Amino acid sequence: MEVTLKLRGIYSTALTKFFLENGLTIVEPSRPIMERFGNHGKFEFDKPVGVEITDMEDGQGIVLSGNPEPLAHVAELIRQAFFEAICRKGGRAFPNLIEFEFPYLTKSKLDEFRNRVVATLPDHHRLRLIDSDYVDDVETQTLLNHPDRRESISRNAAGRLIWDRLKKGKKIGIDHVKSNGRVISLSPGKIIGMNPEQGKLKLKRITSKGGTAYDGLNLPKKEGDYVISELREGNWFYKHAYFRRDGRLIGEYYNVNTLIELYPDKTRYVDLEIDVVRWPDGKVAVIDEEDLNRYFESGYLSWKLKDTALKTAYKLKRLLSISTFV
Repeated sequence: MEVTLKLRGIYSTALTKFFLENGLTIVEPSRPIMERFGNHGKFEFDKPVGVEITDMEDGQGIVLSGNPEPLAHVAELIRQAFFEAICRKGGRAFPNLIEFEFPYLTKSKLDEFRNRVVATLPDHHRLRLIDSDYVDDVETQTLLNHPDRRESISRNAAGRLIWDRLKKGKKIGIDHVKSNGRVISLSPGKIIGMNPEQGKLKLKRITSKGGTAYDGLNLPKKEGDYVISELREGNWFYKHAYFRRDGRLIGEYYNVNTLIELYPDKTRYVDLEIDVVRWPDGKVAVIDEEDLNRYFESGYLSWKLKDTALKTAYKLKRLLSISTFV
């Protein structure tokens, strides 16, 4: 079966390279793709399109549409190559539609595919979501002439586009993305500490006005409670430490997620459901493992991503049981 693809959007260069290496045919390539790849034998202009790929509305991934058989083949190639990608099928309402969210690690792998075609910064796809014109200028005017400085140029670009805009006292959002695509905006946090060299942020957040219980800890929320959230870019988890108004520790909650991404006004990740909690007396527990299994069985998560989440949670449990780790 010959699979034909039409690609448009910010991931098109990287994905063109990926699909060509996997023997697929690109139909109706855009002018930039033609210029970057030259007269490639797998480009066609008069064949029907089997699968069309465009960007998700927020740029955090792609939407595939097409005939069932080639659509399934393309989706499986993506799942095998990018284990962190989140797969959302259209279901009965949209049987010929599949959406893939690309978290941190997937974007990074696509950066490398693109770099094999044209000079590309590490973090290209994430930084381009912030300021595409600036990224294009850096790559064409600086990186192209200094490919040996690729890593340092990328760090400088991230510093300018992200870290220079993250100041102590600034409030930033937290996009807690569920595997099914629902985005939960957690209460914003005020930056009380940061370390750009280590990619760390410490936020102070107000949890609630009371009346409910802390998930996993099963302890009541009270008016005046607050939380200190500690994040590190590229980590598989992050920590919430809950406190009463007078500073007494209520407990700790470690959220397991896809690798954390930072932006100038928010942090983003996909929640992997399984979490770890620790009470002030030192007791530690892994919670919500059944939710992780449910999302895996529903097809959102690859087996390797599920396994990574499990290993992350149980490693955290072991470390937290014997130390004040994290």
